[in-house]
Amino acid sequence: MEEKRTIFSYLSQVLVIFGFSMLCMAVFTHLFGESARGISALYRLGSKGIPLEIMLEFFVLSIIVVLLQYVFFTDVLFKKLTAGRRALGMVACILASVCVFIFLFGWFPADMWQPWVLFLLFFAICFFVSTGISAWKTKLENRKLQEGLEKMKRQWEEENGTEDQR
Repeated sequence: MEEKRTIFSYLSQVLVIFGFSMLCMAVFTHLFGESARGISALYRLGSKGIPLEIMLEFFVLSIIVVLLQYVFFTDVLFKKLTAGRRALGMVACILASVCVFIFLFGWFPADMWQPWVLFLLFFAICFFVSTGISAWKTKLENRKLQEGLEKMKRQWEEENGTEDQR
């Protein structure tokens, strides 16, 4: 059963993604801020905080992620793709979008391999964690639906059983 989407449901998704990314940035800033200060625009304030323009860039990236999710997981463009292919396409587009932001806003030097390895490692970790959380949420929702269906079935049997005895 698909719920009706409104602008508020999309906005809440944007804010969840933005909030999670800012939480990660706060942790990374605390851990790596001083050592990466001269290397990355993300950490130019060192461990003192996250620059405002970086926060705005992350907000715009969050909007792009939600738009990509909408495009790939509604039948707007990709009607005949399987869910797996849609997810793969969405992840590839998100990865490409982040790479564009890295180059465009100088988040880290594009000619250094170490930041790229760390970026890909953390991207993979976040992808697998979010996939696991989504699978767990779906499993819980399916269990609730199954329990509700069984409850309705028992009620229906009780109602029809008492009518048959009359």
